Amino acid sequence: MKLAKEIITKDYELTYLIPGDLLDADVSRLKKEITDLAAKNKGTIVKEDDWGRKNLAYGISQGGKTYQEAVYVHMVLNFPVQNVQAFDHSLTLNHEIIRHLLVIADELEKSIED
Repeated sequence: MKLAKEIITKDYELTYLIPGDLLDADVSRLKKEITDLAAKNKGTIVKEDDWGRKNLAYGISQGGKTYQEAVYVHMVLNFPVQNVQAFDHSLTLNHEIIRHLLVIADELEKSIED
């Protein structure tokens, strides 16, 4: 007898920083790449907020360049638990993302919105 495995999904919050010196077309392209990467890992986007270009509190050095400004993007994603680590690793390997933070979404905040 073969038992079907239940796929457990959770909501995750992703905030990432893109270099502020990129053109708007490049920012849009990078957002689409991240959306496609989420879909490749069987994730769905629940909500996306563009927080805009902001000056960084301190310069972030990456790839021999120091960034003083970044575009902040915040997303709420729903992922199967077993695919989250691969998605996070892919974000780490993307050299166009300065920083990112992927955490489990707070259940309390979700129930307040409903």
